[in-house]
Amino acid sequence: MSYSWHPVENLGHPFLMVDEATFVIPKGGEVRLKKNHFKFLFILEGSIEHEIEGLEGRKYLSSGDILVAPVVEEHVYLNPTPNHAQHLHLVRLFLDAEHLEKHARRRVRKPEVNFTDFIVHHFESVVQLTGGIDTEITDLLVDLRRETDQQSLGYRHRVRSICTDLIVAVARKLTDTKNEEMADPNAMTSGLVTGVKEYILKHLADDMTLGEIAWHVGKGEEHLARVFKRETGQTVFDYVREARVNRARTLILDPALSLSEIASRCGFHSLSFFSRTFRKVTGMSPTGYRRHMAAVLTPGG
Repeated sequence: MSYSWHPVENLGHPFLMVDEATFVIPKGGEVRLKKNHFKFLFILEGSIEHEIEGLEGRKYLSSGDILVAPVVEEHVYLNPTPNHAQHLHLVRLFLDAEHLEKHARRRVRKPEVNFTDFIVHHFESVVQLTGGIDTEITDLLVDLRRETDQQSLGYRHRVRSICTDLIVAVARKLTDTKNEEMADPNAMTSGLVTGVKEYILKHLADDMTLGEIAWHVGKGEEHLARVFKRETGQTVFDYVREARVNRARTLILDPALSLSEIASRCGFHSLSFFSRTFRKVTGMSPTGYRRHMAAVLTPGG
């Protein structure tokens, strides 16, 4: 069984739809996917096994992974555990396979001019990027969730832009641009901010001090705080707070988790502080957000 919420359609070629979804794989069972689109999957939470045409054998698919799958005949999520169901929470980006196939038949492609050509050129086969969701992609997924939640003026245009950025980010991970980044005079600053974000995202449940973060990236506290604010527009702990709340927004969708457990997993020492912070960032209480999402969740295929 699967549930989908806040799907955004009518984004124009080559996009079909983007949504956030949860799959429930029963004890010792499987979920066989029927709609075999050209898809990008960004795994936010959970761990399952899966089999997909184009990858040999059974693979693990876990939090932080990215799966890119041009149209395939077979894709199955499997739960070998006989004692409990498993959940997989992900962002799904579906592309128009027929439109892409027409471009694939062209003799001349211009991937740096035409975005459909870019996709056809860089994503010819199924690929799984283990741990591929880095800080850049995390930030894009946060922006995507904000736009699909709020649906403010022009949100479809923003969603299309974010989806484009996600695909480009994945393509760059696949083609390895480390040499170009080393030649970039801004690479040292970008690397510092990336290192800070990566440390924060790995330690959301822990207490963090600016000194600890600065020691981890090998910089002084004042220098770190100044560079991070200049590059991101946020203080380090503004980013910590937002990251914790966004982690909570994912965990809240699991009805088996109490709000106290979610607060603890996200680094909040009390339920009251968690509730105040969550409301300040999202405009809703954790309980209200859980009820809202339960109302908008719709069964999917």
